[in-house]
Amino acid sequence: MMPHIFSPIRTIELVAWDFDAYKPRPESFDHEKPVKARDLVFQRRLDHCSSALCEEETRLLRDTFDTQLSRHDLQAEMRGLDWSLGVVDLRRLLAFQRRLSFDSTLPAMTVPPQCDWGGLIEIAFASPNPVVCDVIHNSEKKTVTLQSSNPNVQLRVTQDPAMPVAVYAGSPFFEVAQYAGRWFLRDGYHRAYNLLRAGIFRLPAVIVRARTLEELGAVQPRFFSEAILLSEHPPFVTDFLNESLTIEYDRHPIIKTLRITMEESFTFPLPIATSGEQL
Repeated sequence: MMPHIFSPIRTIELVAWDFDAYKPRPESFDHEKPVKARDLVFQRRLDHCSSALCEEETRLLRDTFDTQLSRHDLQAEMRGLDWSLGVVDLRRLLAFQRRLSFDSTLPAMTVPPQCDWGGLIEIAFASPNPVVCDVIHNSEKKTVTLQSSNPNVQLRVTQDPAMPVAVYAGSPFFEVAQYAGRWFLRDGYHRAYNLLRAGIFRLPAVIVRARTLEELGAVQPRFFSEAILLSEHPPFVTDFLNESLTIEYDRHPIIKTLRITMEESFTFPLPIATSGEQL
């Protein structure tokens, strides 16, 4: 059997803030760069509390948004959240992700012009992401193992008794969030990066009014802390395009593993007490 040949994953990491423990980060980068990057960030005067909502464009797309609101997958994705649809300015969004990784084997994103709202709607409200993973069934250990290069693959509990657990490949929707008076990019970092690099700044989005850090989605250890996000000099999504604020390196692909263990058991319910009887 021929060994698998993996293409390196190009990674862009913000360096003007603290570093987390990330093994793929090489030790050989310029360690003076984070110091210089912090100086640049502390000197800039950006309004981190200004609204990212583009009101005129949001009114223009009102009928289109009404069509999207009827999507069952969108309603399911946003269940339990306070949300609406609108057009946002990508340049005003804060970032809670530290890194962006790019797989060269995936097809490049086609970027429409700013005036092509139909094309931008397709980017912001895409079709459900396909689940791509290897499935391994171990009948002896009664386990099912799923492995995927997609870090967003996860298991979700459904309301369907015939299929109570489903495999989910990540949100297809471009999502931003208002939290603590600030506007954050919630989901869609790669789309935002490619659009900004092409000079596209306005994009339709799902707008979540997050009441907690959990609703914002910034709770993973690999994300920036709440203290940094609410500081006077938080990271912006546009910072990923600034070479003075980032380092770039290659890493090996990461495989995410999900494991399900199947168990069976029997219990005897307590008898139902009749009149005059005590259990």
